[in-house]
Amino acid sequence: MLNALTTGFTKDALLELSRQKGEPEWMLQKRLQAWEHYEQTPAPLGRRGDLGTLQNLSRFKFQELKPFVPAPDTALPPAIQQSLQESLVNERSGLIVQHNSSVVYIHLNDELKAQGVILTDLETAVREYPELVQEHFMTKCVPATASKYTALHAAFWTGGFFLYVPSGVEIEAPILAQVWVDSSASAIFSHSLVIAESQSSTRFVQEFTSSVEAEHPSLVSDVVEVIAKREAMVEFSNLQDLDQHTWLITNKNATHENDASVTFVMADLGAQLNLNSIGAGLQGNGCAAELVGVFFTDHNQRYAINTLSDHVGVSTNAETMIKGVLTDESRVEFDGMIRIHKDAQQTASFLAAHGLLLSKKARGEFIPGLEIAANDVSASHGATTGQIDEEQLFYLMVRGIARPEAERIIVQGFFEPVLQRIPLENLRIRLRRSIISRMSGESATEADTWVDAQERWEIEGVDEGAIYLDDSTRPQSDDIELSEY
Repeated sequence: MLNALTTGFTKDALLELSRQKGEPEWMLQKRLQAWEHYEQTPAPLGRRGDLGTLQNLSRFKFQELKPFVPAPDTALPPAIQQSLQESLVNERSGLIVQHNSSVVYIHLNDELKAQGVILTDLETAVREYPELVQEHFMTKCVPATASKYTALHAAFWTGGFFLYVPSGVEIEAPILAQVWVDSSASAIFSHSLVIAESQSSTRFVQEFTSSVEAEHPSLVSDVVEVIAKREAMVEFSNLQDLDQHTWLITNKNATHENDASVTFVMADLGAQLNLNSIGAGLQGNGCAAELVGVFFTDHNQRYAINTLSDHVGVSTNAETMIKGVLTDESRVEFDGMIRIHKDAQQTASFLAAHGLLLSKKARGEFIPGLEIAANDVSASHGATTGQIDEEQLFYLMVRGIARPEAERIIVQGFFEPVLQRIPLENLRIRLRRSIISRMSGESATEADTWVDAQERWEIEGVDEGAIYLDDSTRPQSDDIELSEY
C-alpha cells in the first residue's frame, strides 16, 4: 500500500510519489518537466473587469493540500456503494471507481476483454501499455504546458482511468467511471485517457461526488483526453456534483482524425469554484464535434467556463450549446471561441450560450467569439443573459399559478431544449430532479414535478424567449438571432 505524502507541493514530494509507484524513467521525466513549467508560470488572473474567478483561484492555498491520499485497503465504503446504486448507468459494460487518490475497483465484461478492449487504471497502463500512454498522455490533446494548472496536474497525477477500444469494436452499453472524494485538505487528481481506434465506438460516463467537511477545502484536478481515430465515435458524459467544500479545475479535449465524431455532455451542479475548459481539436477532414452543457449555481459559487472549437481539417462540423441558471450570489463567466484556420474550408460551426438569473445579486458574463481565417465557412454564435421576463411571470400568475411555480415552469422550459439533446436518459432525469430540488428546497420525483410543468410551459409557450435584458434586445420571435459570418 502506498503511503500518504506530506502536505505541500514540492519537487521532493514528486520524486517520492514516482518512487513509490515504481514508474519508468520517461514518466518521471515528464513529471519533472511539468513541475518546472508549473514553478516558472505565474497564475492566470483573468482580464480586467471580469468576475474574478481566476483571481480567487490564484489565492487558493495550494501548499496546505496533501498531494496524495491513498484509499483504505478495505471494501468500498457504504457511501460509495450507495452512490453506485444511484448511478447514471443501470446497464453498463464496465465500471471503474477512484476513491480519493487511488483506483479501488475495476470490472469489464468478459466479451469486451476477448475483443481486446482495455479498461484499467492509468498507473497500470503506464507499466503495461507504455507505448500507448507515452504517445498520448498530455502531449497533443491536453498538453502539460497548456497552463499552470495543467502542469501541476501532469506533475502530481494519481489514479486515473485508461480505456482502449480496438479497431472495429463497438461498445453499446456505457462504461461508468466514478470519482469519490471524502478527504479534507487534499488534492485529488483524476485523469481519463480514452483511445478509440478506427471505426470503433464507445460511451464513457464519469461522475464526481464528494463529502468533505473541513475549514480548508479540497481540490479536484481533472483532465480528460479523448483520442478519436479515423471514423471512430466517442460519447463522453460527465456529471459533477461536488460539495461546497471542494474546488474543481477541469480540462477536457478531444482530437479527431478523418470522419471521427466526439460528443461531450457536461452537467455541472457542484463545487465552490469551477474552472472548466472544454475543447475540440478537429484536425481530420470530415470530422464532427458536439458539446452540450448544463449548469445550475447557487449560494456564492464561482464558475469560469471556456470552450474552443478548433477547426483545422476540411469539411468539419462543430456545435456548442450551453445553458445555465444562476441564483443567490453566484457568478458565472463563459468565454466560448470558434477558431477556423486558413485551410479549414467548408467548415460549419455553431456556438450558443444562455444564462438565466433568478437573483438580483447573481452575475453572469457570456462572451462568444470568432476567429476565422478561411473564406468558405458558415459560423454562427449567440449569447444571452438576463432576468426572467416579468411579463411572462405575470402571464402565468394571472392564470392561478403561484410565482415560485411560475418561475420553475419558465426555468424548466429554458432547460428542456438542451436536456432533450442529452442522449443518456438517466442523466436527464437526474438533472431535472436536481433542478427541482435546487429551486424548491426539497426533493421530488420527476414524474410529479417536471412532466407536469413541462406540459404547462408547452401549452403557455414559455421558452428561452422569456429572457431579455431590455426592450431593445428582446427577441421578436421564438428564435434567438445569431450573427453569421
